Amino acid sequence: MKKLIYITLLTLGASCTAQTYPLRTYGEMPQNSYLKDTNNELQDYEGTWKASWKNKTIFITFTKLEHIYVWPLKQYKDRLIGKFKVIDKNTNQVLFDNTNISDTDAKIKGGGIKKNTNKYLLSYGDKDLCGLNGLIFIEFTDSTKTKLNWKFSYWSNMITQDCPYFYAEKFPEPLPKNAVLVKQN
Repeated sequence: MKKLIYITLLTLGASCTAQTYPLRTYGEMPQNSYLKDTNNELQDYEGTWKASWKNKTIFITFTKLEHIYVWPLKQYKDRLIGKFKVIDKNTNQVLFDNTNISDTDAKIKGGGIKKNTNKYLLSYGDKDLCGLNGLIFIEFTDSTKTKLNWKFSYWSNMITQDCPYFYAEKFPEPLPKNAVLVKQN
């Protein structure tokens, strides 16, 4: 019981000393610090967006999560996550749909606003597609904030025979490389 009380007090003490910084703070910060969206910049990204490419339509919903622990940085931050559905325009067949997965399992996770720009950086990781990974930059095209420029670059770790697409002629493309996303709501 004494150990439990000690651990609780230690945790409370550590969390009380954690500092809060604005989202656009760059450089090294102490462990357990909190990058908070103090200017509510992320709310403009929230909602469902739509784009088309290669006879496909993507619907992507960005949601802001607050005070999320990011273990590699050992910090907390407010960030966006993205969940998407891709539909074949010709057949209306759903090609990809991860809209019902948990927020912690989202395949698109926000990293932050790139220094000296207004580009928001997101990472993409998809175990279902043989470890496909990538980086996404999104940026508003104008002051109405109803359109986003989307740039996606991807790579895959070594693909082994365990991958269902190992022998496929063409690897699936779940996301566009370049697109303009239009806000739907």
